[in-house]
Amino acid sequence: MAARGRPSRSTVYQRLGGALAELDERFGGLPSPREAQEIWDDIWHQEAHHSTALEGNTLVLREVETLLDHGRAVGAKPLREYNEVQGYADRGRATRRARGTSASTTSPPSRKGRPYWE
Repeated sequence: MAARGRPSRSTVYQRLGGALAELDERFGGLPSPREAQEIWDDIWHQEAHHSTALEGNTLVLREVETLLDHGRAVGAKPLREYNEVQGYADRGRATRRARGTSASTTSPPSRKGRPYWE
């Protein structure tokens, strides 16, 4: 019969070590900081594209990426469409600033060590 209650600290560390070893073995470890930033940038582009597309925006993903990364409108779409995506991005940056995360990066939201739902 297994012990009840919270596992000991050594047991937790042992499990963590095993999980990290499996992560390294199966997937080559965690992404580098550059790779992680590329992943978050991709998520940010996809989020901005799909969220505004739900509202009827017709910019394609490539146009959203160029707008968010370089501040340039490419394509022959109405200016309203670019402004809508830019407004979405500006609001996202303002929200990150209010949460205390960097507005210039697309890092995941942080609650300063607290669970997100608090």
